[in-house]
Amino acid sequence: MFSALSSDSLIVVTGITGYIASHVGLAALRAGHRVRGTVRSLQKAEALRAAYVKEGVDVSPARLEFVLVDDLVSEVQLAGAFADADAVAHVALPEFAGGVDFVPKTVESVLVPLRVAAKEKSIKRFVITSSSAAVVSLPDIPDQVLGETDWNENAIEAYKAMTREELVAQKDWWSQYRAAKALAEQAAWRFPHFQLSSVLPVVTWGPVLHGKPSLTPGWIADLLKGDTAVLSYRPQWYVDVRDAGRLHLLALTQPNLAGRRIFAAAGPISMNNVLDALTGAFPSSDLPGNVSGDLAEESRWKIDSELGRKVLGGKWISLEDCVVDTARSIGY
Repeated sequence: MFSALSSDSLIVVTGITGYIASHVGLAALRAGHRVRGTVRSLQKAEALRAAYVKEGVDVSPARLEFVLVDDLVSEVQLAGAFADADAVAHVALPEFAGGVDFVPKTVESVLVPLRVAAKEKSIKRFVITSSSAAVVSLPDIPDQVLGETDWNENAIEAYKAMTREELVAQKDWWSQYRAAKALAEQAAWRFPHFQLSSVLPVVTWGPVLHGKPSLTPGWIADLLKGDTAVLSYRPQWYVDVRDAGRLHLLALTQPNLAGRRIFAAAGPISMNNVLDALTGAFPSSDLPGNVSGDLAEESRWKIDSELGRKVLGGKWISLEDCVVDTARSIGY
């Protein structure tokens, strides 16, 4: 029997100052839970607290606390962070994700928190942030609808075929990244203890709660500056970070989501869809013109993301609201 978390539960969010994790924490606070966020920098933690104040949530010490965890494979640090918690949202990425042959270390950075959490009797639920890259990546365009049983076998095979010299040279870094996400999630599902769930975001936009835009929100900033390099990117599907954050919370609190892989995927897009939304909202910005040819085509991937849509109330945040709110959150 899968359990549900009651209101006022204590939820640990690892890497809470990160882009998606900050929205997981916000969703949990809005739902009436207590939040303990792990951080590498207490300075960033206070910046996030100030951002949460602007969002109108209670950030008193009884509702929100931060603990320093600068090593995601430190059992001692994680044990302190997980003490007396009811659930864990493991969103953080390890700092070594850019190092040589980081795949085994990435897998360990998921397994160590699971092992530590298994020793804490109060913890009932655990969700990990995976990625659509664990399932599929370009140039692959599978004929079938991609669902919960699918994995990015091509990336895994490409990684396993690499020589030590190729790994040291970081040949095909993205294949290594995709293999890391797939193998880490697979390892988590083999872990026997928990009512586990995973959330698999696609290209993620939406409001930046604090700090400067990086990763995919940075694409929006670059486009508004007229940077045409961004137009060579081929985002396949999009999701709003607010929907991704809520899905992590629902994965911890809804009994029917235990044991599920939940795609955070609102719909297929091309960069022209993004440009059209930005042009409508910011007509005086120095936006580049639309692209043509293959880059103008919407993704041909078919992803079964109905589970996520249904638990979010039957509707994803629109692409227009998603990219426009991203821009406004960073000062446009």
